[in-house]
Amino acid sequence: MHTVGMAKDYESKAHVVIDGEAIPVYARFTTFTDGPLKEWHGSVSAPEAGLGFKLASADRVLLRMPDGKEGVIIATRADGTEATTFTGSGPAPI
Repeated sequence: MHTVGMAKDYESKAHVVIDGEAIPVYARFTTFTDGPLKEWHGSVSAPEAGLGFKLASADRVLLRMPDGKEGVIIATRADGTEATTFTGSGPAPI
């Protein structure tokens, strides 16, 4: 029997940490679980100009939630709009 995974949405103020620099952002992401497989993806937005470029060109980016939990993210689209989409790598920071 195959069970359908569950999706859960999160929205919060957060920070992205790029090369030690914490930049305030607003994060929206969804976690999906299907048995042992877990994945998460979403977007971050900030008024700071050039955030998408910084995210896309960084070697490692962390998404840090207000409670201090962190997860690695990889920018998937940084086209100059306010929001940059990402895919999480490893466990979600929840």
